[in-house]
Amino acid sequence: MEKFRADVLRVMGYILDKPPFNKYRDRINIYAIEAPSQQSGPDVPGEHIYNNTVAGSTYYTFDVDRYLTTFDYKTLCNYAATVPYDQIYVLINSTRYGGGGFYNFYTACTSDNYLTPKVSMHEFGHGFGGLADEYYNAEVAGDEFYNLTIEPWEPNITTRVAFEEKWPGMIDAGTPEPTPRIEAWKGKVGLFEGGGYVSKGIFSPVMDCNMKSNNPDTYCPVCQKAVERRILKVLDE
Repeated sequence: MEKFRADVLRVMGYILDKPPFNKYRDRINIYAIEAPSQQSGPDVPGEHIYNNTVAGSTYYTFDVDRYLTTFDYKTLCNYAATVPYDQIYVLINSTRYGGGGFYNFYTACTSDNYLTPKVSMHEFGHGFGGLADEYYNAEVAGDEFYNLTIEPWEPNITTRVAFEEKWPGMIDAGTPEPTPRIEAWKGKVGLFEGGGYVSKGIFSPVMDCNMKSNNPDTYCPVCQKAVERRILKVLDE
């Protein structure tokens, strides 16, 4: 369990150093719940690897090799119930790339991949902040994931149906809407087409964000604001 405790300090320490968590660091409690397993590591069905672990974590969720989740949510809750909690974070002992996050349920990430810090932020954005994925595939049709006639509930993507409820007040005057994905608007908040897995019909706040790729090491201003709202809600403020 020494390695587990060190991994928790490293991964959660990274998250707490980033905005908006750093602003509330002294008010956020992290509990490391030690739950020894008979074997170590997640299942990897694509390689016929199966381990007997407490969390029952597995890759290949929905046949996606990097999608790392657990279907045994009851067991997670039973262990988590030993302490007060608002979010369960499953830290999985593996060097493989992967993770997953479900709003108000749990976040999962591997402990020892070189991208673990950034992936941990991304997945925690899902699990704690309710943030949407901002990456997309030009070959995927927009209506395969989101109904483009209604506004998505996630705070960091929009169909423009009710954009006034999202981040219009954070866009500088003179910024075109939609905002072209060109160097001139890099780092600026705008209305960039592409997000929620699709290239057309869904818009995201910036050209790149930790919710889009592993290039940035933190959330964009819109995602930060949304996560801060969630923090304040948990703090009853």
